[in-house]
Formats: sequence, C-alpha cells, structure tokens
Amino acid sequence: MHTSWLTAEQYAVLSSQPQAAFISPLPAFDCLSIDGVDNRKYLQGQTTCDVNSLTDSTFLHGAHCDAKGKMWSQFYLLADAEKLIAIAFRDEMAASYAQWKKFGVFSKVSFEPGQSHFAVFGISGDGAGQLVQQLGFNPDNSNLTPGQLYRQNAYTLLVLAPDHFLLLTSLDAGKALMQQSLPFAAPTAWLAQHIKHGFSYLEQALIGELVPQMLNLQALNAISFTKGCYMGQETVARLKYRGGNKRAAYILSAQTDELPVAGSAIEIQLGENWRRTGQVVNAANINNQLWLIAVLPNDTTAADTLRLSSDSAPLLHIEPLPYLLN
Repeated sequence: MHTSWLTAEQYAVLSSQPQAAFISPLPAFDCLSIDGVDNRKYLQGQTTCDVNSLTDSTFLHGAHCDAKGKMWSQFYLLADAEKLIAIAFRDEMAASYAQWKKFGVFSKVSFEPGQSHFAVFGISGDGAGQLVQQLGFNPDNSNLTPGQLYRQNAYTLLVLAPDHFLLLTSLDAGKALMQQSLPFAAPTAWLAQHIKHGFSYLEQALIGELVPQMLNLQALNAISFTKGCYMGQETVARLKYRGGNKRAAYILSAQTDELPVAGSAIEIQLGENWRRTGQVVNAANINNQLWLIAVLPNDTTAADTLRLSSDSAPLLHIEPLPYLLN
C-alpha cells in the first residue's frame, strides 16, 4: 500500500467492516495534472472519452489505450481552472503518465504528478449521501447523477453512483480530514463496494492486456463512439460495430479466506474436467467474504460452475451487474 500521506497509525485503526456509510483514504490512487494550452486537444486524441464535453460541473470516466486498443489505464478526468486532473490507481496512472509524457513533447502540454498536492478518498455504503452532506456538500440526494461533480472549498466530489463517490482534496485538507471524527474505513471496504458497483481499475499484471469493452466501459459511459480519432480507436470501434468482443467483466463472490492477485485464473467445469476461462481483475476479502471483478467469456451464465484456480479452489457465484451491458 502506497502510504505517502497516510500514517501507519491512522491506517492501523481503519475499520474493515463498516456498518453504514463510510469514508476511506485511498493512498494507492494517484493524480496527474495536465497543463498547457493544448491539454484538452492532446488528451482528446489519446483517450476514449470526449474531453471536449468536460465542464466545470462534470467529470469523465475514460480509458487510455495503445495503438492496438489495449488499455494502459482507465481514469477519472476533471477540470481545475485551465488544468486537467486525472485520477487513477497508481499502477495505471504511472503507465499512462509515461506514455503521455513521451508523446506530449510534440504538443504544448505538460504533466505534473500529484502525490505531493492531492489526496484521494472514497465514500460509499448505506447513507453515503448523508455523509456527503456532513462534509459540507449540498447536492440533491434524489439527483446524484453519475458523472456530476461538486466543489466545496478544498474538496471535490465525483459521483460514480448515487451511493458511491470519489473525493479529491488538497493534500493539507486530506490530512486535516483524517483528524475529524468521521466513520473512516479501510481502503478494502471501498474496493469491495467498487466491485459491487461493477467498477474496476488496472493493476500492473493487466496493463496492456485488456480492451475497454472487456471491463464494460461502454456500459459505464467511458467510451465515446462519436468523438473522432484517438489512440486505439480502430480496435474499440470495430468491437462495437462488428461485434468482435467476446469477453466482459463479471462480479463474482465466494466464501473463502483467499485473496487472489490480479491475473489469477478462473476455471469453468466441463464435464469431469476444469478449464481456464477467465482471470481476476480486482479482489477484496472482508471477513472471509471474497468479492471479485473478473473478465470472462460474455456468454457465461449463472448455470456455469466456476472456481478460483488455487489450492482450495473455492466455487464462485455470479452476482448481478448494476447496469446493462450493450
């Protein structure tokens, strides 16, 4: 765990089993500031989202692909005055930063890692809307629309789902927030909720391995099919219009004490035998309840018998996605 701004003492007391709404420090999520007069134009040609549609009250979920359509990262992008700020898991943020910086020399654009400037938190759980209000935000709880962004002093709130949020703060404000009497929880608690909402991020083992549709990004409004050319667009568009994609992200659960790493194999039973059918993307285990988001063939159904490829080989159950695939 990358804990540059979170002390060991603070981390040690975080609950892994919150009973209601909670806020989790997410020190493994990094930020990148993108500045310069060409910053929007440059990212428009690099990402799956329509950067030109970004406003002061919205953010974008998007992906950054290589020329073959395989993802370096998926991220959340917002505007901060003339700058753009991308938020992503540290592994994928580092991968995209290296690529953007390499090719950015041909544009009027600059990049600054945000570890020394920002802190990232996650908010989720039953009553998360009320916790958001406790932090000083006043959104209408009946209209917490995914993609909306709210600002309150040094806080910026990103609505991922009506009860699931990211909170970006200045580093000083984040440290001060940790001193308040709030229902703090471990990052694992937020990750479990992230998985239950059908979201994911890329850990090192899967960077450059998956196309956006394999993680359901078309269903999460993270791909624009009307914006024009961008890196990897030919592959991403072909999968939509020619139906070439045969895999999707599934939510799986199991009763086990295991915590598989990204890329771990998932097997399907075929008669008396088992065959590899997919792989783990993200995993969280809380009190022996395992939650996974995994890439499987998109014709996998609840009637299929799945297991984790491991010594104990626990059976996996398919959970419903909270959104429709298209």
